[in-house]
Amino acid sequence: MIVENTLEAVEAAIEADYAVEIDLQLTADGGLVMTHDATLDRMTVERGRVIDHTLDELREIRINGSEETLSSVTDLLALTSGRSALFIELKAPYQQPQKARMTAAIAKALDTYGGAAAVMTFDPDLLAMLRTALPNTPLGILAGDEERSASLVSRFGRDMLLHMPRTKPDFVSYYATALPHPAVRLARRKRPILTWTVRSRVEAERVSHYSDQIIFEDFLA
Repeated sequence: MIVENTLEAVEAAIEADYAVEIDLQLTADGGLVMTHDATLDRMTVERGRVIDHTLDELREIRINGSEETLSSVTDLLALTSGRSALFIELKAPYQQPQKARMTAAIAKALDTYGGAAAVMTFDPDLLAMLRTALPNTPLGILAGDEERSASLVSRFGRDMLLHMPRTKPDFVSYYATALPHPAVRLARRKRPILTWTVRSRVEAERVSHYSDQIIFEDFLA
């Protein structure tokens, strides 16, 4: 079984002629590492917060169920090398200075990358920063499954995409289970809609009426 957010998974997607979707977390020294979770507990042999470790330290940590260790955004871009379109999800840290460091890191990484890449995030504030730092990169907002720990006002605003006049996303990526949704119907008039995470052909057929592309796993689309 191929493990998520590994170079093996990226290569498998490329060989199958799919676009690649990966997640990046910020490191203690301002680097970007490929992993979904804010902690190491689920995916690696270690424990603790990703952001408490440097990039070099993280690149020594083995991934559960894989022979690989965690990889950096530089490792990712060197492997893909323009062979497939990249959809990069930035897992936004909570503090504004850290969001600024993440913005600077992804802008630097993509500055000399010649391949097709889009960047997306759940965080409207981070998206606004990215809009300035990456004016020529397609930028998207994720929504539809807001963390329960967020305030009701924040959850409503993000799920309804009320920030869009400020953030101006090029595309929206919405939670598949939440479709159809009135905010998505309105947003689709002017921009593409992606949906995540689709885990069956039955679900893919259902959401095809409300979206333009899917982010999927556990089956071949």
